[in-house]
Amino acid sequence: MKLLFVCTGNTCRSPMAEAFFRKAAAERGVGERFCARSCGLAASAGAPASVHAAEAAAELGADLSEHRSRMATPELLAGADAIYCMSPAHRAAIVSALPQLSGRVFVLDPPVPDPFGGDLAAYRATARALNAEVNGLLDALCGADGFPARAPSAPPAAAKPPQTNLETEGETDE
Repeated sequence: MKLLFVCTGNTCRSPMAEAFFRKAAAERGVGERFCARSCGLAASAGAPASVHAAEAAAELGADLSEHRSRMATPELLAGADAIYCMSPAHRAAIVSALPQLSGRVFVLDPPVPDPFGGDLAAYRATARALNAEVNGLLDALCGADGFPARAPSAPPAAAKPPQTNLETEGETDE
């Protein structure tokens, strides 16, 4: 099952979610059944994870040292079986640009606030929340026998999507 975690810049939340999901799946012995990736709706391609995100993730056993940001593209999004957004606004932006994907786009519950620009304590709080959420997601995706089950229902989309690069494949905001 191909999963995609989506945030804004792909340097904080979504790479932490990807790393925590991979770690949890491997620890449960189901890692080979999932392919987890991440991207950002307004990412600059090739940027490393933020220093605070990497430190907070490492404290919980996840390694972001090799992470490089990637921008969400229609092809990347369409290739995922399930897309997990950090906020309703991210979901709204994807569904607005690619309505055919609406049944595969979900929001982590509760949505994950962006720690960008915050101190290490903010990133630690985000990391703890994401670690708990992706472990819950893995529980929901795996049946009693450990095999992937169907994805949960999508929560309602936000009214106003954020600025996105989906219409301008390959370009960045910078």
